[in-house]
Amino acid sequence: MLDELLVSAGIERKDVYVTNIVKDRPPGNRDPLPDEIEIYAPFLDRQIEIIKPKVIATLGRFSMQYVMSRYGLEFELDSISKLHGKVFTTDKFKVVPLYHPAAAIYNQHLLDTLKEDFKVLKNL
Repeated sequence: MLDELLVSAGIERKDVYVTNIVKDRPPGNRDPLPDEIEIYAPFLDRQIEIIKPKVIATLGRFSMQYVMSRYGLEFELDSISKLHGKVFTTDKFKVVPLYHPAAAIYNQHLLDTLKEDFKVLKNL
């Protein structure tokens, strides 16, 4: 699904680095627990430090909440349904919250929204 969304926005997969906030899949594919995010956060922070991205597209609410809180955008935090597709600027990079692509598998009506939101990334 992610690759399809990138293609629909005209973004080449080779130009994108993908990582996860939690480095192993929680049992039963459940949402990550706060302590799991806390354990793995230093790894994500270090990846961001090394890669020095111009844009971070957060996929889903957990990564959105973490990245926005960690990089000085906590005052902008709201539900992902209100923030998706909007561009926020930090002193290091831009942040674009997006629905997680898997959401479109369960809620087909989100597919068009995701496609439009991914187009925002192409122009940054």
